Amino acid sequence: MTGNRTLYLAFVASASLFFYAVFHQWGSVTADSIQENLTSHRFGNETAAGRPDFEQIARKYGTDKVTTHQYQFMYDKYLSAIRDDQLKVLEIGLGCNMDYGPGASYYTWLEYFPHVNLYFIEYDGQCAQKYQDKTPNAHVFVGDQADTLFLAKFSTEATTDGLFDIIIDDGGHTMDQQMTSLELLWKAIKPGGLYVIEDLQTSYWESFGGNPLGRSSSKETTISYLYQLVDDLMIGRNAKQISHDLLSIDCMAEICALRKKKHI
Repeated sequence: MTGNRTLYLAFVASASLFFYAVFHQWGSVTADSIQENLTSHRFGNETAAGRPDFEQIARKYGTDKVTTHQYQFMYDKYLSAIRDDQLKVLEIGLGCNMDYGPGASYYTWLEYFPHVNLYFIEYDGQCAQKYQDKTPNAHVFVGDQADTLFLAKFSTEATTDGLFDIIIDDGGHTMDQQMTSLELLWKAIKPGGLYVIEDLQTSYWESFGGNPLGRSSSKETTISYLYQLVDDLMIGRNAKQISHDLLSIDCMAEICALRKKKHI
């Protein structure tokens, strides 16, 4: 009996050591896996792919989207999952009047979206001309984003091969420019597409047609226009033209993203 008891205790001790080692190793692997998954989620799986994310690319080319502003949080949220898709993208504004020079967003989008069909609207014709023939998958149109005739002509010409997946307004930032572009170009976005307006702080700057009093003033600004769209969404009305196929509005400091419904 004593011998059997000794063998039994030895078996229990060995088994305990075995299971301790197994579970200790499993716990270590699990912790590593969790950390890897968190990292991949934070950067939209870009780390695993071994390529730079939006912020890294934007800093490389010097755009103020990630320096003066923090737009990378909005763009990572909506664009990281679709960056490898075949996309048609329009940005208003080449940055010709910026102190860091034109083309920063131009090169950012071309690198960030490897399969992009990229369009730009730029008011400065002499500046825009330098970018019109740089690459076959980028097209530059010269015109004023507050000019309804120009926008109508642009929409007709630029959408002959399909509507836009994404439109980004980083143009002149005046109230007239932002609101006119939104109303005229909204129909040029695909169902399910995204319309982004940057630099919305100008809604509070008088020099851009804004109002420091915000919504307490009767003067319409881009921000007050967006508030009316929110009202439309909340009470199910279509007071504004674009409300009938507007799905959502998402805002953070100085930028809002409007999503179009996939089905009406």
